[in-house]
Amino acid sequence: MIAPSQRTVLDHDVHTLRVGSCVVHRIADMDRVKWPATAMFRALSGEALTQAAARTPTGMVDVAAGALLLSFNSYIVETPDAVVLVDAGIGNDKVRPDRPVWHQRNARFLEALAALGYPAERIDIVVNSHLHADHVGWNTVLVKDAWVPTFANARYITPKGELDYWSKLYETQGVETLHGAYADSVAPLLAHGKLETVETPHEIVPGLRLEPAPGHAPGMAVVRLAAGDTEILFLADVVHHPLQLSDPRITSNFCQDPAQANATRQRLLDDCVARGTIVAPYHFPTPVFGRFRRAGAGFEYLPL
Repeated sequence: MIAPSQRTVLDHDVHTLRVGSCVVHRIADMDRVKWPATAMFRALSGEALTQAAARTPTGMVDVAAGALLLSFNSYIVETPDAVVLVDAGIGNDKVRPDRPVWHQRNARFLEALAALGYPAERIDIVVNSHLHADHVGWNTVLVKDAWVPTFANARYITPKGELDYWSKLYETQGVETLHGAYADSVAPLLAHGKLETVETPHEIVPGLRLEPAPGHAPGMAVVRLAAGDTEILFLADVVHHPLQLSDPRITSNFCQDPAQANATRQRLLDDCVARGTIVAPYHFPTPVFGRFRRAGAGFEYLPL
């Protein structure tokens, strides 16, 4: 039976899963943040939130506060061929005045990675599933008033459709693009020749693939790890919160194409159930490794 282990590393709650010859660590850049429910899902207030909470695992909704519990989970995937960081969190020192909890942070994420055995120079590949600000923040760090690549030895990879869309928008929106993240967390990679774009599906290294999952963002992808007879799917923002499972038509306020996001979510939920895939969601609070199973017209989440 596959089961994750848990430990605390510099105040970071780390969950580790070993599958075949691979090891996966979940480490959150921000963990169990209270987020106003209507700021994520416009329709979920009052009785609608109470009903949704009743169908959601205990501890993931604070009905009295009208809030959801969200985390921002990065994953280290160590295969026999590479050490890969899947999604790069919020980062430090980023100017995000319209997102106060992200604004000019001074977190110990990199120190925690190093204490876990993964100093920045050990990372071979950084995957940005999409380019939203909360997935690219640790792409860069501030050094002498300049943004430089954090992981100096790494290749950075993102879907081509993502960079094409946001770089075009940056031409007209400038520093406002992606809450400022394009200017401080994407453009510096381009300037240093560090960011590669790939068409999806794409094999990152043997056993690790990017697969298309558009809707939330134009070119968003999920990452699939195949290790022996076990699969883990890193879900990016296909599902933001467990309360969406009982009614997969619930779509976040941040999905650019809600109809496409719904279709992608339904397709991947169906696929995960059919294949018995372990899932590793980006925004679920702990426990973060689990499986989906059908429940009535929807699904439920079964932690490992």
